[in-house]
Amino acid sequence: MKKIFFVLVLFFLPNKKAISQINFARDTSINILENSVQLKNAWNGGVNSAQFSEIDLNLDGIKDLIVFDRCGNKLSPYINDNGNFVFSPQYRNSFPKIKSWILLEDYNCDGKNDIFTYSTAGIAVYLNNSTTSLEFILMDSLLTYPSSSPVNPNIYVSPIDIPAITDVDYDGDLDILTFEVSGGFVHYFKNMSIENHNNCDYLEYSFSDGCWGDFYEGLNTYTLNCTNCQCSPILANGSNKNIKHAGSSLMAIDVDGDNDKDLILGDVSYNNLNLLINGGDSQNALIVSVDTAFPQNNTNTIPADIHIFPSAYFVDATNDGIKDVIITSNMQNNSENIESCWLYENIGSNINPDLNFIQKNFLQGSGLDFGENSHPTFYDLDGDGLLDLFVGNYGYHLSNGTPISKIAHYKNTGSAQQAEFTLITDDFEGISTINLNTNLNTPALNLYPSFGDLNGDGEEDLIIGDSDGKIHLFINNGGNFTINTPNLNNIDVGYFATPQIIDVDRDGLRDLIIGNKKGTISYFQNIGTQTNPDFINEITNWGGIDIDSAYVQDGFSSPKLVDINSTYHLFVGSFSGKTYLYNNIEGNINGTFTELQTINTKVWEGAKTSIAVSDINNDSQVDLIIGNQCGGLAYFIGDSSVNNSVSEIYNTFNTIPNPARHIIYIDNKKEENIFIYNSQGKLEIISKKEEVDISELSIGMYFIQVGTRKSQFIKQ
Repeated sequence: MKKIFFVLVLFFLPNKKAISQINFARDTSINILENSVQLKNAWNGGVNSAQFSEIDLNLDGIKDLIVFDRCGNKLSPYINDNGNFVFSPQYRNSFPKIKSWILLEDYNCDGKNDIFTYSTAGIAVYLNNSTTSLEFILMDSLLTYPSSSPVNPNIYVSPIDIPAITDVDYDGDLDILTFEVSGGFVHYFKNMSIENHNNCDYLEYSFSDGCWGDFYEGLNTYTLNCTNCQCSPILANGSNKNIKHAGSSLMAIDVDGDNDKDLILGDVSYNNLNLLINGGDSQNALIVSVDTAFPQNNTNTIPADIHIFPSAYFVDATNDGIKDVIITSNMQNNSENIESCWLYENIGSNINPDLNFIQKNFLQGSGLDFGENSHPTFYDLDGDGLLDLFVGNYGYHLSNGTPISKIAHYKNTGSAQQAEFTLITDDFEGISTINLNTNLNTPALNLYPSFGDLNGDGEEDLIIGDSDGKIHLFINNGGNFTINTPNLNNIDVGYFATPQIIDVDRDGLRDLIIGNKKGTISYFQNIGTQTNPDFINEITNWGGIDIDSAYVQDGFSSPKLVDINSTYHLFVGSFSGKTYLYNNIEGNINGTFTELQTINTKVWEGAKTSIAVSDINNDSQVDLIIGNQCGGLAYFIGDSSVNNSVSEIYNTFNTIPNPARHIIYIDNKKEENIFIYNSQGKLEIISKKEEVDISELSIGMYFIQVGTRKSQFIKQ
């Protein structure tokens, strides 16, 4: 008996190369087709609340684009390739860690744009020190200005605001316009580099004006002619309370060619941009009028209409040497998410722009974009041996404020060595219209899909987790999925259920593991049968895992248990975007797992990540597709150049019946070789049939291998 046990252990332990390090390299080579059009930047990770700046990334003398997204604090570089912007993530690692906002402007007049970014209620500056490659060095961690206080105060910028960094007085150095702490008035900080040093190499600021332009702003409402910063307060809805500043975006450019800076301003909770015309001059600003429909009235085009908190950026997006205007949402989430980058082409000049509306999805339309939060998984729907891609989401924005959640299906139209995914439908089985929320009788939000055979018929069924922490079962009937059980077993993991169907304890029954908003994972052992699963037993805090607990309260765990070299490894996505990896799971499913520090830090794609794991290119390497809060996907290929060698990647499957006496049935639509081994490891049967005669086998335990799948059964 001991000998048999020893052989069983060997069967499930790594039989070729052990995993000492798992490294990945970002890859953008897999083609994605939508409506017969190949997406140029398919793997750009999605774009939601973007900020646009120009910089020469590859030092070829041509300005490229940086897109920073408040959604997950994700920075995405784009190389200007003969007028086409190409997603080039390799430049991301050259930038420092950015949070809340970034503006790239050349402060020292060397022709290279530097970084101005948020830092502790203020501004940090990094010098572009590039020579042979892109490089930045920190010049000032927090810009300050002289005052009578013992300690010089910092130039205040709220983390939700966007300041204007521009040469306000036209003297050759960069000044700053930003709202005061309590809001309402715009403060003007003059750069004294030219005055003090006769060059622009310095970051020396003085507080020049406490109410630049002599206007007061109160949530999309304005009071003009506030001489000496005195004006009547703007009251809230007729009450005696002043309207408080809650968040604004600023862009200062000359829109009327009179050599002074006008102001384009967006407010939180509003969908329009306001053009504030400077009727003064470059030394003494005076706002004389407010156009609430910018840029319509100014340039005879359509006005900005971005749901919640618009912001504007002045960059050359059309590659004609003239700066255009891109209008986006400055809201981190719950705002427009697939048409939130409005491009207005400038057919005038930089000092007298004439704007013409072009599109609502600049760069967004060139990449995979599932709105807010993307949840990828693999399943071979048509049984052709190629894994298809399914992607759930939290939702596509709707103007009424309630997003619509869907599951998209991309068929793998490539090969085993080179995948290609073609969009079949963005609403698989019309699930977005099914009232899975039985309490409100409405469709569910945050659809998180997982496939696996739960009724023992040899076809993989569909489990969907939702934002309320519930899961829902769809039965596979010959490739068609129909709702079978909303709120399966009344399972409730709190909020944001992220399920996976997998035989955790290797007893031939598919179990459930489910992540949640807290960051823990629940394990539901299947104590039913192959045809009638029962998940009433829950082990909370499975493996002792609490994702991101060192950083935030809610970790948003999304687990993916994978059989690598016949040993389970657990990948987990998180709120922070870190990909966690655990082992010490085999024989320890009720214990504490071991976190492995083996995934390179380059595996990151923003916040609230979800992970699909498989060998996509048939090279025996673990590959990852990662979804994120911004609604896109990133592809990371197993990197063999750094010893990421994984010899076999197995999935388990069921045999019917189990135990069996005469015949077993195996899902083998691809007609692969079926190998059946006894407990000593001896090969007993080779077959390609789905119906296998086992009547001649001796009583005992047997193991089955079909391609990259493994199972076991008991002969009675």
